[in-house]
Amino acid sequence: MDFRSEKLLLVDIGGTNFRSAISYLGSDEVLETKKQNVECLENFSSLVNDLLEEHGPIEHAVFSVAGPKINNVISMTNRNFEINAEAIQREFGFKSCYLLNDWESIGFSLAGTNTTDIQFIQEGKPFNDTAFMIGPGTGLGAAFISNDVVFPTEVGNTQFTFQQILADAGVTNVHQFKVLEDLLSGRGISRLYENFSGVLNSPEDVVRLCKDKDQNAIKAIDTFIDSLAIAISDMALTYMPGRGIFVAGGLMRTIYNFIDHERFINSFIGQRKSMHQELLQQMPIGIITREMTCLHGNLAFLTSQLMKS
Repeated sequence: MDFRSEKLLLVDIGGTNFRSAISYLGSDEVLETKKQNVECLENFSSLVNDLLEEHGPIEHAVFSVAGPKINNVISMTNRNFEINAEAIQREFGFKSCYLLNDWESIGFSLAGTNTTDIQFIQEGKPFNDTAFMIGPGTGLGAAFISNDVVFPTEVGNTQFTFQQILADAGVTNVHQFKVLEDLLSGRGISRLYENFSGVLNSPEDVVRLCKDKDQNAIKAIDTFIDSLAIAISDMALTYMPGRGIFVAGGLMRTIYNFIDHERFINSFIGQRKSMHQELLQQMPIGIITREMTCLHGNLAFLTSQLMKS
């Protein structure tokens, strides 16, 4: 069957923004992209209705949502939404409808990501087919990909021990950082800056101050980047991503120019046994610069599902 005339709806709902686009089966283009703040969403059904009014008849849809997927349902605690793929399909009459965790979607985007869309911190020498993707943003998301199967994680809510790292950086109120995403997120940057300056600023303001050579902002960003390098080092030894470690999201694109590659690699490798240092040196590390990553992942996933049928 020739599906190429069939229209696809791609939607990504994050903690701060939602993004939407359309595409057509057989195309790798994401079209008519739109980004809005989630605060404008009254309920999920009205969002879908608005998109259908805007784009016309839709045959297939895929929604990626921030939150763990259990039995094909995702509950967004910050919006009080419960999103059920089967219920969406029944309500709106889609031929097919899929629901992905947002990091499931980002994982599916990797296969279509060109090397020109990646800024490498470490080139490495790939040695297996497993990749690890991570992204600080509103929270901290991550997934590992093995043989093109994507496994989303909730690593952002794990209790990594950063007290010594933060204490060495001069952070006094380490109890603000209870789980990993308390540190490795936009609010983590704000809290680090507050610890060093006594002033609570948005992460965007901290980045602006860093560009203006504010010393407390520079220290906050450096501590954030050092902590990220150490965290992904532990994850690298957990998941063994010989294909590479890829950091995604708008926050990392914003602060990429502040990354000292040599310092990052030194923090990543650390004071480990020589065999583990050699192992970590082989793993590529890159920042994904392509925007709308989830929408590209949604398209890749939906296309693969429909081409099977």
